[in-house]
Amino acid sequence: TLTQMARYLEEPDRALRREAWELVANRRLQEAEKFEDTFDQLTKLREQIANNAGFANYRDYAFRLNLRFDYTPDDCIRFHHAIDGEIMPVLRELQTERRHQLKLAKLCPWDLAVDPLNRPPLRPFDQVEKMVSAAQTVFGHLDKELADGFKTMRDLRLLDLDNRKGKAPGGYQSTLAEARLPFIFMNAVGLQRDVETILHEAGHAFHALATRDEDLYAYRSAPIEFCEVASMSMELLGNEFIEAFYAPPDARRARRDHLEGIVEIFPWIATVDAFQHWIYTHPGHTRAERTAAWLSLMDRFAGDVDWSGHERARAHLWHRQLHVFIHPFYYIEYGIAQLGALQVWANSKRGKAKALADYKRALALGGSRPLPDLFSSAGCRFDFSAKTVKPLVALVRQELAKLD
Repeated sequence: TLTQMARYLEEPDRALRREAWELVANRRLQEAEKFEDTFDQLTKLREQIANNAGFANYRDYAFRLNLRFDYTPDDCIRFHHAIDGEIMPVLRELQTERRHQLKLAKLCPWDLAVDPLNRPPLRPFDQVEKMVSAAQTVFGHLDKELADGFKTMRDLRLLDLDNRKGKAPGGYQSTLAEARLPFIFMNAVGLQRDVETILHEAGHAFHALATRDEDLYAYRSAPIEFCEVASMSMELLGNEFIEAFYAPPDARRARRDHLEGIVEIFPWIATVDAFQHWIYTHPGHTRAERTAAWLSLMDRFAGDVDWSGHERARAHLWHRQLHVFIHPFYYIEYGIAQLGALQVWANSKRGKAKALADYKRALALGGSRPLPDLFSSAGCRFDFSAKTVKPLVALVRQELAKLD
């Protein structure tokens, strides 16, 4: 499958990586015209829906549909500018460092996932129960209440974590509404991404436990922009004690990989969101105009990667993002939440106990307060501008330097 091909992009053999990347890219391009036809139909229908509802464009309709009462399209555009101005310089530095480590004249799309020092993949555990025990240790270092919550889930067998034949793919946390208890499902195979997943989903689980005593069902869950603060914060906070999984050198490598991943995802989120802003504020646009808009955003947010000979794949790269087709404007939530999580993490650097107390207090509010109040309760600014992004980028730079 296309998903299974991803592992070949981590292979030290550059020729093999290129072959795998080109196979996937060419397979996607075989469907490019179908994707474009489908998207033309979708945009036309969405524009008509917005017009029927009395909106000037589908973007304004989508913001109302998604109940975005606390931020506007202009706030999203400020986010795009902040990523461009504050994150992109760091991304380019990381790309230059990667190119030098790989001893390459140019960095190509198939050079972005391999370990730049040709080290084998991190192996944090060889049995799922060891992963669970290590996670329990991490939560014990963080906070007794969180550790007790995770132990309760273990005792009540609310964890289905191992990969096995016939099991559905993916990973998630779901709340059993009647019992008011969280359940975590995933497919662990012994990789670093499994560590990130268990920390992430545990953050969601702690959110569910924090609202367990809320009588109003609707208040037991928050907007996704804050739900993901709960989970992404736990990744960052838990990484401070990741020696439960690794010897110190590998723990440093895991922390660095995680922080680099955060730097890399912000520009992609900005690209996907800005693209949709352009699409739905330019009704009746042609495919050529849409492609030009996408390529302009790639120039702005993709960094220093050489796509020579693969220009058509670059022009259609947005086809891989399912959200654009079936969940329009649903993606920036993850960028907003990551800014919140980085602020929780930054607060923990100044004082772990207070940061955890604020985090738990905000989780306990569930959906009873609007987003600005939830962020404020967690000790965060609900703001996506450079004013918020700049100090967070400085902290990430500082931590990356320590982990070199």
